[in-house]
Amino acid sequence: MIGGPPLEAGEEVLFDHVPAQSAFRRTALILLGATLIPTIVIAALMPDTAWPALPLFVTCVLLMQERVTLGRHRAWVTNKRIIRQGDEDLPLFDVTEAEPERATGSVRLRIAGRRRAVRLAYPADPPALAKAILTARKGDDD
Repeated sequence: MIGGPPLEAGEEVLFDHVPAQSAFRRTALILLGATLIPTIVIAALMPDTAWPALPLFVTCVLLMQERVTLGRHRAWVTNKRIIRQGDEDLPLFDVTEAEPERATGSVRLRIAGRRRAVRLAYPADPPALAKAILTARKGDDD
């Protein structure tokens, strides 16, 4: 899927969601900042050991793994479905809600028949992605 996903007859890509480096960096800084709290607490309790480095080490390993696999968060919004790279397709008529989440910087999709929401992570402009999905959804209703 380097150039794009295989499309069905009459289907066209309306929005190409490529994960943004800036959104990933912002998430990484927030995570590293939150990791400093347990690091400081452990350093105060056990100053002569290597244990204070553990929370930062674990966070860095997780962020490195996420950075290496950042491309898996790519998605294409078409006039019939949302195609997520390496995952199942979501028919547009099943999407009941698409809203940007401020806390995570992602777009949350409510899908009919599912208990859990689907997230599209690291968008450069979450409101624009949510609006593109809702606009495509409205066009699908006609």
